[in-house]
Amino acid sequence: MSTESICSYKASGDRTKAGRAIAIGGHPVNYLVMADAAQTRIETPTEIGGEARPDTWPLGLKIVFRFVFCYLLLYSMPEPGRISILGSLPGGFLVASPYRQFWHVLVPWVAIHWFHVTGQAATYFPTGSGDTTLAYVENLLYLLIAAGAAILWSAIDRKRRDYRTVHSWFRIWVRYTLALTMFGYGFAKVFPLQFRPPGFQKLLEPWGDFSPMGALWSFMGASIAYIIFSGASEVLGGLLLLTRRTTTLGAMVCFAVLVNVAALNYCYDVPVKLYSTNLILMAVFLLAPDFARVFHFLVLNRATEPADLGAPRFSRRWMRIGATAFQVVFIGYILITHVVEGRAAYRASYINPERPPLFGLYEVESFSRNGKDAPPLLTDASRWRRVLFQFPKAMSVGLMNDTVQGYGAEYDTANKQVTLTKAKDRYPFSYAWSDPERLALQGTMGGEAIAVKLRKIDTVKKYRLLNRGFHWINEMPFNR
Repeated sequence: MSTESICSYKASGDRTKAGRAIAIGGHPVNYLVMADAAQTRIETPTEIGGEARPDTWPLGLKIVFRFVFCYLLLYSMPEPGRISILGSLPGGFLVASPYRQFWHVLVPWVAIHWFHVTGQAATYFPTGSGDTTLAYVENLLYLLIAAGAAILWSAIDRKRRDYRTVHSWFRIWVRYTLALTMFGYGFAKVFPLQFRPPGFQKLLEPWGDFSPMGALWSFMGASIAYIIFSGASEVLGGLLLLTRRTTTLGAMVCFAVLVNVAALNYCYDVPVKLYSTNLILMAVFLLAPDFARVFHFLVLNRATEPADLGAPRFSRRWMRIGATAFQVVFIGYILITHVVEGRAAYRASYINPERPPLFGLYEVESFSRNGKDAPPLLTDASRWRRVLFQFPKAMSVGLMNDTVQGYGAEYDTANKQVTLTKAKDRYPFSYAWSDPERLALQGTMGGEAIAVKLRKIDTVKKYRLLNRGFHWINEMPFNR
């Protein structure tokens, strides 16, 4: 039944028909047509979903919206280490370069002159951390600028009744920012690249020497199935954010996933605490309009009115078609890129990994310096205990005191030589196989002639973490 039909009942004075249940969009809703000398108005009864929605937003709500709008807009702009809409477009990160440069000048200046930060902490340098000193200063500036902008906005625009239209458009911006971020982190787990199975060095390292972050990375990497599951959960949350009808469900999924991620970051000292916390705030922003509806439905077990899915809409048909086409192309580009690049990286890492000619974990059977055998004494901190060849251009030596020394490695397979490098020092070694499991190295290091005989270790057979596997039936817990 159309709105025009309802109005016709009002005009004819048939209030009984006007008060009947009307199905709009598949949801039965009771409406009462109120006759007024000047206008016709349709009101929602208070018993459905609580009180009727007011025409004017309360002052406090308007102020909060202005602040949140400014803050999330600043935080969702391109910045290294964060995923953004503009940065996801081809060439978008280059377009935003002047904006980033502005912040990279302002933030260090504030850190130095306001907080008296000195040294490396006052500069931008290559780092895998999102919780640097400058990151906290930058986040503080976002808060201060958003607060100032909200105050100025409130003074200039104090007569506005509501921000429903602005809110509707901004929800799209936040939806897609959060969805792209969930895709970025999710596909890095669906194709298990963010976490890897424990390498040779981690298998040898005493548990007590692990950092909390290293323990988390090894815990995640020990189960490929769990990595994929956690990534699929993140991708699912992102996919649900792409349509208005499933945005609330998507925000709930993202909130649950991100709270767990943030808890891991805080509890295991992973330096992505700021980012994960702000992503939770984005999920809360998307959930906020439906808090009352979800509470009434899930907690109070009451009927609730359907969400308004009509706004925003372009007034012209060609604009709506263009927006839909852009959405399909943009999301298709993002998803295809993640799948293609993730599959290629997975194949390179797991199916056809690049390995050094001497790949393997080796136990030292004998070790001699200048022709004299060095017994395996724990007090001999320079004697080799194990040798690790895992990566194409690196090699590690485990010493008797359980410390590990890393070296660069350059191979000459034609002459069966490997040159170890450390800073500007170079240590040439020749190698020879006596059988498929035994390797001999001879060379010089620190002015001494070194001869080492190695036995290859089958890591899968040796370590429970790799060979235990999955069991449907366990008569007793296998907790070792």
